Amino acid sequence: MNRLWVKLTAAFLAVALAAIGVVALLTVRTTDNQFRQYVVASGMGMQEGLAASLTSYYARNGSWTGVESLLASAGPGGMGMGGMGRGGRTPSGMAGPSLAVADTEGRVVASRSGEMVGEILPAEILGQGMALIQDGRRIGTLLNIRPTEVVLDAQAEAFLRQVQSSLLWAALGAAALSLLLGILLSRLLTAPLVRLTHAAQAVAAGDLSQRVEIRSRDETGELGRAFNEMAASLAEAETMRKNLIADVSHELRTPLSVVQGNLQALLDGVYPLEMAQVASLYDETRLLTRLVDDLHDLALADAGRLRLEQAPIDVNGLARAAAAQFAPVAESSGVRLDLALDADGAGGSSTVLGDADRLAQVLRNLLSNALRHTPAGGRVSLAVIRAGEQVHVQVADSGSGISAEDLPHVFDRFYRGDRSRSRQGGGAGLGLAIARQIVAAHGGTLTATSEPGQGATFTMALPVKQRS
Repeated sequence: MNRLWVKLTAAFLAVALAAIGVVALLTVRTTDNQFRQYVVASGMGMQEGLAASLTSYYARNGSWTGVESLLASAGPGGMGMGGMGRGGRTPSGMAGPSLAVADTEGRVVASRSGEMVGEILPAEILGQGMALIQDGRRIGTLLNIRPTEVVLDAQAEAFLRQVQSSLLWAALGAAALSLLLGILLSRLLTAPLVRLTHAAQAVAAGDLSQRVEIRSRDETGELGRAFNEMAASLAEAETMRKNLIADVSHELRTPLSVVQGNLQALLDGVYPLEMAQVASLYDETRLLTRLVDDLHDLALADAGRLRLEQAPIDVNGLARAAAAQFAPVAESSGVRLDLALDADGAGGSSTVLGDADRLAQVLRNLLSNALRHTPAGGRVSLAVIRAGEQVHVQVADSGSGISAEDLPHVFDRFYRGDRSRSRQGGGAGLGLAIARQIVAAHGGTLTATSEPGQGATFTMALPVKQRS
């Protein structure tokens, strides 16, 4: 019983047996009662002799007074004075002691056994009797007051046993069919779960390529779709993990190799110990420190533990400070840096709640990237725009833009659109990934749009701080 299909089969069979048992029991009892009532009704139809005698008695006396003597003088089969029906046979179930006469109101005026005299009988019992008619009007009813106590003859008993036997075999056949259908249905219901179990075991063993075939749209199909999505997410996460390890190793290997090589050269006397060599080693350690800090920030953001100092921030002021910081860099690169602020910002419409240092870090990253990819004579713009319940901060450049195949990956970790770009020129590829996580931690979004050859636009959307 440790298999689900066995449990389902047992459950189906139990329900079927309960239903079949109830139906069979009710059918047997109903058949028995109805057959006995039929026998009574049929037997009453053979009481013409007694009925004629009773009608004549009523015509002579004008009432049913003393009619019990007529019932007592009738034969045991109730067939009139001789007690025999047509053909000289006593009809099945017509036990003489149960015969009675009721008046037009359904009151028993006489019975062979003396029972129920004076009682009014229900309509269903009266309906099984024989109406006594005189001159076209009903004067009473001849009936059996004990229809459930009829005595069946051998032929009737055999017929009833045959019917009950047929019902029993039908019930057994229905039970067997229920068992077969239960096994079939339980197998069909559990087959997707079996496939899902095998696939889950394969995933647990490390095979993340496992998928299950979806053959239905019910809850089982939804479970299969959820499993496939989970497996795809795990496969993607595993790929990202492997790529992250490879990228981190690559990024760490280069500065470490430089530091190790230079130190070895200094120790071997290949290079003299001069300030230029020390400065070069210091630059490499700064690259290592920045990479480690970026990885730490990214790990905190992924875990939802990035520390934010929440305070009201004037986005106009934040953009103004960032533009002032990068103005010398833009001027030295021959790039024009434009600033457009929200005209209504003074009224508090461009105030957000967040960490000013973190949001300034995002702006620095966006402006640094824009200036790095904009040639001399180009233009970089920084704009603050109120859009409904959000403030948009847009950084746009007139550089070469981002290709269509690279655009969906600009926020991926360690991703560089220009594969030949050096680390010194392009960074480690973590800046935009960290920037998006910071903006998300503020309840906002960071998106990128670009047309190749027409520059790129990065938009940071932040929710406006509601006035209290």
